[in-house]
Amino acid sequence: MAQQSVGDGTQARTDEGPIIWRRPSRTGLVFSAMSFAAALVPSLLPRPLIFLLLLTTVGTVVGYAFGTFAGWLAGKIPWVRHHQGPQWAGWLIAGVTWLAALAFTPISVGWQAEQQSALDMPNALPSSIVLVSVTAIAAALLLLLGRALRLATRAIAAQVCRIPPLARRVANQPSATRPRTVLAVRILTAGMFLLIGYGLVLAGFTLLVSSYNQVNADTSGQGPANGDNSGSSASLASWETLGREGRYFVGNTMSPEAIAAITQQPAEVPLRLYVGMQQGETYQARTNLALAELDRSGAWDREYLAIIAVTGTGWVDPDAINSLEIVTGGALASVAVQYTAVPSWIGFVLDPQTTQDQNANTINAILQAWRAKPADQRPELILFGESLGAFGSQSAWPAGSSPSQVTKEISHVIWVGPPAESRLWKQWQADRTAGPAWQPVIDSGDIARIFINNDELTQAPPLNGPAITFSAHPNDPVVYWSPDLLFNRPAWIEPPLGPGVDPHIRYFPIITYLSLGMDLISGGGPPEVGHNYSGDIGPAIALTVNPPGWSPEKTAAMDSALPGLHYPTG
Repeated sequence: MAQQSVGDGTQARTDEGPIIWRRPSRTGLVFSAMSFAAALVPSLLPRPLIFLLLLTTVGTVVGYAFGTFAGWLAGKIPWVRHHQGPQWAGWLIAGVTWLAALAFTPISVGWQAEQQSALDMPNALPSSIVLVSVTAIAAALLLLLGRALRLATRAIAAQVCRIPPLARRVANQPSATRPRTVLAVRILTAGMFLLIGYGLVLAGFTLLVSSYNQVNADTSGQGPANGDNSGSSASLASWETLGREGRYFVGNTMSPEAIAAITQQPAEVPLRLYVGMQQGETYQARTNLALAELDRSGAWDREYLAIIAVTGTGWVDPDAINSLEIVTGGALASVAVQYTAVPSWIGFVLDPQTTQDQNANTINAILQAWRAKPADQRPELILFGESLGAFGSQSAWPAGSSPSQVTKEISHVIWVGPPAESRLWKQWQADRTAGPAWQPVIDSGDIARIFINNDELTQAPPLNGPAITFSAHPNDPVVYWSPDLLFNRPAWIEPPLGPGVDPHIRYFPIITYLSLGMDLISGGGPPEVGHNYSGDIGPAIALTVNPPGWSPEKTAAMDSALPGLHYPTG
């Protein structure tokens, strides 16, 4: 029977051997097998090879950790401790569970292949042997790393307990209370490791943000904007600090000739205004500059004013702004405000408040200025938000707002690929009056409508009045990934499933949350799959704005022309 030092010279007896080589937990093995199998069940999108292996590894380790803890906790219950069966029974159950998981592996790989084919997302798939082997090796390494850290924590704590003042204090304590002191030292040591890890992550994040800021500041490859656009010689927003995405945006305004070639009607010169994150230290300062640009450029005299809620890097989708300028015949001023230079997924996970603050401040300030204009001399307002922009712009209204309240002054609203935690999308989805969670009916459906593909958008009749258009694919993980998935079965996974959702999808606590998290970063899909809305944006804007004289034929002509109108962006 092995003995182990606890740091104060006393010896603790254990039947398990040294921590790092301790035999595995039988309960942990059972749960790890179940988690491994759950990680193989299809998610909203097929997974690239590296993400499939990463998910099975993480699922196996998480299952083992949970099972080990559950077994330890159950062992603290007297009744369970006195009614345990023979050890061989536990090993038998663990073996049978893993055999079932291994038998399921080739079936799940086949499902992945079927999903790839159905969504036109071909990717390499491992053989069952490779999948199991890599997962086993990676999970074992992670487990050994965890045990090594635990061993290091105990070793450091033992040395700390030998420091003379603390050693005397421990020696003078009654033997019954010594383990508590030692445990406290171990907890503090573990906390030190966590702080070191946090510091390393923070340093890495700081370097990452710095690299994106450097990219954002790059001014090569383009000259200043012309006309009244931001970045021009007349602008209050200088070209040098406009940001890379801002420079792409203002430097590629559509010409009246290009618009007229699509609409077959005379067109005006559109106006594009942009404020870069470097042009104001606070969101209020950036909003103030945007208002000054609106005043300076005569934007209030346009027929339409579009507020563009940008994504994390400050990106404005070329399809979106080009569609807006085509549909309005160029009689449009558009304004966008950048708030960060990092990609949307980083901003959403680590700093969702910034996009909410900036968008809410900008939208409400523009509305206040718009109200001050004579009612017969102010432009019609349009709001467009895609992805993180949809998330941030919905914060301009308080929780509980209705579609009629949102469109009281902004009569045309387009939200594309709204993240699951978007304030109004989440509320209206939960409070739907009919329909499935992936295509809810909001109130009576006479203002806000949800469309799941291009065909629905092109065939739907326009509304005579205010309109809110959501474009949300049923298999878009951005639209459905939420912390609620950790322990709550989502409504969108209930039958009938949305088009494009694999019929083998199932819900598992924690695992489904991790699966959709992997889907977020696993790469883009073809048009109308996942978070790719390139085929939906033009028809969504045409349906929502629907100016006099617009027709389905013009929507089709615009949709055909948009790919050729793309310009470089970051």
